[in-house]
Amino acid sequence: MRSAKPLEMLYEATETTLELINGAIPKHEMKVLRIFLQCMEVNLRTKLEQIAEGKPIIGHHFAFPAELFSCFDAVPVCIEAIPYLFSALFTLGSEKYYDIANGFGHPYHSCSSQKGMIGMALQENFIDFDVIAIPSAPCDNTIAGYQFFSEYKQIPTIVADMPYYHNSRGYEYYGIELTNMVSNLSKYLNQKPDYEKLRRSIDYSNHAIEYLAEINNLRRAIPCPIESIFNPIGSAVQNFFSGQQEKERFYKEVLEVAKERVRGKEGAAIEEKIRSFWPYMSLFFDITFAEWLDRKVGMPAVSDIFNYFFFDPIKNLKTLEPKEMINGLAYQSMEYPMVRQSESFAHVFFDDAVNLAHQFSADCAIFTAHIGCKQSTSVIQLMREVLKEEVGIPMLTIELDIGDKRMTSLETIQKKVLEFTQTLL
Repeated sequence: MRSAKPLEMLYEATETTLELINGAIPKHEMKVLRIFLQCMEVNLRTKLEQIAEGKPIIGHHFAFPAELFSCFDAVPVCIEAIPYLFSALFTLGSEKYYDIANGFGHPYHSCSSQKGMIGMALQENFIDFDVIAIPSAPCDNTIAGYQFFSEYKQIPTIVADMPYYHNSRGYEYYGIELTNMVSNLSKYLNQKPDYEKLRRSIDYSNHAIEYLAEINNLRRAIPCPIESIFNPIGSAVQNFFSGQQEKERFYKEVLEVAKERVRGKEGAAIEEKIRSFWPYMSLFFDITFAEWLDRKVGMPAVSDIFNYFFFDPIKNLKTLEPKEMINGLAYQSMEYPMVRQSESFAHVFFDDAVNLAHQFSADCAIFTAHIGCKQSTSVIQLMREVLKEEVGIPMLTIELDIGDKRMTSLETIQKKVLEFTQTLL
């Protein structure tokens, strides 16, 4: 029997958490979390059933367009998502696996996303990847972390070279790289690609993109109709459900919640006092933090960089040739959240932050200075100045590891936020 222990553990945790919420929380509360867990339960059950049938497992990076994997009869698993889902759903999070990776010699200051799975992979019978597919971007952690799987674990690892320049030439080049990726996967899996299945997968993602755009339009309302937990959950949805039906379902159901609340002029926070914009990532290691922002502080996190797409759905999908579909995915992948902001000059990051802070009528910004993201923390002071000059809002910086609460505790983070709010009220 091939091992998929992390997925089994997540499935049990998802079932248990959903049972607790359904049994203890009124149905009108925590709707976003409830919808996510329902979709997660279906997705994990399907993956486990497919693995039990003997289908190959494709490990992939979060910034890789996983729709491509639908060409094959295989099970896609986002490597970065698993440690952070562990950190959110388990009391001890992924701490055990971070420590194993550190003991193996992996630097403590590397990204805990890849580091968590490295620690898991050092355990016997933990997960059996048949092949891994990644881009060469957006950060050094990506290549450095995946070299472990390639050389130490001897898992075939295919890298699509993502160019630095985000222009027509760059998009065309990356389209060729993704086409080569499909060809290489075909050889490793001994399967011919089915492009009609790819078309169906892109259709799911197209609808998800449309629904997310509508949700973001509604999140501009005052008070904000969607709870702050949508941000960390949205990151998981995009990465773990990519190209799958559950992604479309999640955004469609959340959109209905947003519409209902806007009609009733209902906000997610008990009393909206301050609208916070998060230029980078949300906190992943504690799902109660977002509820604390809404219920105790009255500071909804109205958006973060991972929950806004700067691209449209792939057009004329029904008539596109395989090459055109892949080129569309190449463009989306290069403009994907974090990739877009981290893989080129910092002015893209600043422009996007200013744009979103304006759109969502933010009163302030909170920047999570994740220890593993050197490329983003290097521009913190410039980001602070840009938001002050262009939008007129202050920015709080919190140094932490978004997946490991031991670097900066939840209590410390809450204290910093409360002190910051005193300067705003």
